[in-house]
This record gives sequence, structure tokens and C-alpha cells, in this order.
Amino acid sequence: MKTFNPNTQLTQDFLLGQLTDNETARRLGIDNTPQQWEVVVHLRQLCREVLQPLSDHVGHAVQIRNGYLSELLLERTRNVGNSLHQYGCAADVEFPDLDTGRSWYFWIVNHLDFDQCFLEHGRLGACWLHVSYRPDYHDNRHQCWFW
Repeated sequence: MKTFNPNTQLTQDFLLGQLTDNETARRLGIDNTPQQWEVVVHLRQLCREVLQPLSDHVGHAVQIRNGYLSELLLERTRNVGNSLHQYGCAADVEFPDLDTGRSWYFWIVNHLDFDQCFLEHGRLGACWLHVSYRPDYHDNRHQCWFW
């Protein structure tokens, strides 16, 4: 089993551990450490192409709610079976209020290359910005929706 150092710097503002730490995984006792080098490479691309430019734009590192999610974690939480999170290609970004979330959404859509950019919300009212970036940028679909 490979282990990756959570202190590995992916970009100026992001460490590997910030994109692999997960509250639900900790609660369920699931190791959410990537087992494949490709996942780390994809997380670095996601940071370089989407998360770091967004952080630079807003003037501080954005907070990550979910980054990489292991297959076991997705299975145990009954999430989508083919989630881009399991490949290290997606992250959910927290924002302080809905106006800020909307602002960040429109900035990403208008300034960055991305695969998906969704302003999402959970059953209990929590909101986040789901962003993804595919390893081969030619495959980025520029899917976006806003509720």
C-alpha cells in the first residue's frame, strides 16, 4: 500500500492533506488516503487550474469541504458511483455566504477552464461549489448550473 505525505505541496495554497481529509471518513474509520499516484497528479492539476486561480482571485486560500473521496467512502455514503472525486478530479469549495458563492461561481465560469461548476446544496441547507477539472483538458465539458 502506497502512502502519500499529507504535507505534499500541490500549489502555493494547497496541501495534499487539505484535499484528502474528510470528516465523514474519520467518523466512519475509513482511510481516505489515495492509493494511486494518478490521483495525486489529478489533485495537483485541479489545484493548479481551478482552486489556486480562485484563491488568487479572492485573495486567500479557499476552504475545501471535499476533495478526493475514496471508492469505499463513496460506497459507504451511497454517493454517485462514478464520481470525479474518486479520481482526484473534483472538489467542493465552501463559501461564507450565498452571495460570495454566486460571485465565485460566475468568476470560474467566465475565467477558467473546467469540467463542471455547480452551485449545490444539501438537504439541511448547506451550500457549496462543486468544481472539477479532467486530466486531459480537451475532455473538459464546461458543464455548469446554478439554482
